[in-house]
Amino acid sequence: MSRHQYGAAVILSVLAGALPSVTYAQTTPSWVYDAVNHLEEEGYLDLSGRDAASIPRDELTKIVAQGLHEIDRIQQGTLADEYGRITSLAMRDEVHLKLYREQESTALKAYEQADANAKQAEEMLVRQSMRGVNRLEIMRPLQERASAARRELQYTARDYALAQMRRQKSEIAFAKVQERQQNIFKRMNAMEDNPNISMDAEPLVSPSVIATAAHLRAEFIEELTDSGYADNENAERQLYSSTRLAEVPEKRLKIDGQVRIDASRAAGIERPTNRSRARIRGRIYPDYNIDGNWHAVGMVEYEKTLTGGGGDKDGKLKFDRYYLTGHSGIFDVTAGVFGTTMAEGNIYDSKFRGIRLSTGVPITYTVEYGKIEKAKKVAGLTASYDAKTYTAEAGMYRFDKIGTATRNVYMLNYRKPVGAYDFGAMLLHGRDHAAGNGTGYVLTLSRVGGGAWRPGSFSYWLKYYRQPSSTYVSHTMNGSADYMNFDASGTGAKRGGFRGWGAGLSYTVKKDLIFALEYYDLYDLTTGNRSRTIWGSLTGYFQNYKE
Repeated sequence: MSRHQYGAAVILSVLAGALPSVTYAQTTPSWVYDAVNHLEEEGYLDLSGRDAASIPRDELTKIVAQGLHEIDRIQQGTLADEYGRITSLAMRDEVHLKLYREQESTALKAYEQADANAKQAEEMLVRQSMRGVNRLEIMRPLQERASAARRELQYTARDYALAQMRRQKSEIAFAKVQERQQNIFKRMNAMEDNPNISMDAEPLVSPSVIATAAHLRAEFIEELTDSGYADNENAERQLYSSTRLAEVPEKRLKIDGQVRIDASRAAGIERPTNRSRARIRGRIYPDYNIDGNWHAVGMVEYEKTLTGGGGDKDGKLKFDRYYLTGHSGIFDVTAGVFGTTMAEGNIYDSKFRGIRLSTGVPITYTVEYGKIEKAKKVAGLTASYDAKTYTAEAGMYRFDKIGTATRNVYMLNYRKPVGAYDFGAMLLHGRDHAAGNGTGYVLTLSRVGGGAWRPGSFSYWLKYYRQPSSTYVSHTMNGSADYMNFDASGTGAKRGGFRGWGAGLSYTVKKDLIFALEYYDLYDLTTGNRSRTIWGSLTGYFQNYKE
C-alpha cells in the first residue's frame, strides 16, 4: 500500500465518524446495493464513481432499469455485438480512469495545501496562546482562521479519499473489461478457425449476472412498471462531485470569555515593587454581527489582586475595548480602541486607540495610525509574506513622542519550520536621540503540540533577546523588560534595554483549560543588573457558540 493509499484509508476512517451521513429511504434492502455494485463491476451499468448505498431509490430505479435493458439487449445479440459492447466499454472506462487520476491528483494537491494551511493556522494560534496573548481582537481572528482551515482540511480530505476510491475502483473495472475483451476476441478467432464451435459453449451474459438481474427486477417491479424501464436511455451520468457540508448558522451575538489565575515572583533590582503577586482576572468579549460584515466588538475586564500590590485596575470593572471591524473596499478595517501587537509583541503589545487597515494576498500590508498611553501619535506599516515553507515580515513604526523624543523602530522577521521545530529570527533597529540608537534581535525556537485546544497538547518555546531601549515601547513578555527600558528611569542610573533568555511551556489540561509556565533571566544592557522572573497561569475559556 502506498503512502497516499494509506493516508486515504486513515482519512476515511476519521471522516466516518466526523462527517454527517446522509440517509435515504430505509425500504431498500442492503443486498440491493451489493447487486447493483455487481452489475457495475460486470459493465452493465455505470454509477459514475458513486457508492450504490448513497443513491436515492428513485434514481437507483432508473439506473437499474438501464442495466436490465442492457442485459436483455446483450442476451439477444451475437458474439460480435458483445465484443463491440466490451470494446466501447473499455474505451469509456479508459477515459473515466484518466479523468479519475486527474481528479485524484488535483484533490491530493488541494488536501496537501489545506493540511499545510491548517498546520500554519494552528501554529499561529499556539504561538499567541503560549505567549499568554488572549485578547479577543488578537485571538478571535486566529481562532476563526484555524477553525476555517480545519473545516477546509476536512472537506479536502474527504474529496481526496473519494477521488482515490473512484480511481481504484475504475482501475479494477478497466482491468476486468480488458480481460473479458481478450477472452471474447480469442473465442471469435477460434470460431473463425473452426466454424463447428458452438457459441452456446459460454453464454454472453454470465449466470450470476442473470440471477442478479432477476432479483433486482423483482425488487423494483412496481417502480419499473411505472417508469417504463425498457426505454433505451443513456447510461452515462454526470460524474459524482461531493457537496459541501451545510454551515452551522452563526449567532448574531457571540460572547467569548476567560477566567485566569496567575502568579509571579521576581528577583533583582529592576523588577516590580512587589516581588510576588497573585491575581484573578476575568474578561468578557462581546461580538455583535451588525450586517454580516461589520462587527461591534468590546472587552469588559475585572481584575482582583490576591497577594502583592494592585494597580489602577484592581477591584474595578472596566469597559476596556470597543471597536468596529469589517471589510470596506479592498481593506479589512478595525477602528476604535483595540489591542495591537507589533513585531510579535517585541515592540509593542497593548491598548491602541485609532484605526488599522489591512489588505493584500500573498503579501499582506497592514497600516496602523492612532495613539497610545506613552505616545501622542503612533504610525506603523507592516508587510507580511506567508509562504508554504516560511514567513517573512518587514515593518517600520513611529512613536511620537515618548517623553521628549520620537522613537522610530524598523523590523525584519523570518520564521521557518526546522524539522519538528519552528525557528524564528527577528532583527530590530531603533532610533531615539534620548534613549540612543541601537540594534537588537530576538531568536526563537519553539515546538508546537497537537493543538492549543486539544486535551493533552504540550508546547514549549525558547527565546534569546537583545533589545536596546530604542527597539521597544511596551514588551509582550511577563518578564522585567519594561522595567529595563530607558523610559522607566526615574532616579538613579539610566537603563538601556535588556538581553537574556526566556522559556515557556503550555499544556492543555482539558478542553478550554490551559496551564502556562514562563521563566526569564535578563540583564540590563547599561547597568548590568540582573532580573529573574517566574510566572504561571491557569486559564479557563468559555463561549456561547460552537465553531
